[in-house]
Amino acid sequence: MEHLERIKEKIEKGEKLARKSYTNKDGIAYARKESKEKYLEIAKQTGSFELHKWSNEQRDSFFNTIILNYLDFESELGNDNGSDEIL
Repeated sequence: MEHLERIKEKIEKGEKLARKSYTNKDGIAYARKESKEKYLEIAKQTGSFELHKWSNEQRDSFFNTIILNYLDFESELGNDNGSDEIL
């Protein structure tokens, strides 16, 4: 957890984190498609399709959905042995 605290300190100081990861185009497409329902749900709640008009909690919920869908895709991609075991 000490490492997490150092990361938080960097962010609080306004420092950018080094980019060491890259995305998969197919994973992005999957996450976008799978997240559409959440987007429409929040748009209906707020009466707006504009994210900047949503509350922070609503934006966080939407981004969380996108990220989880992307990670689901990547986990499936990395699962080459047919197992659902989390390593």
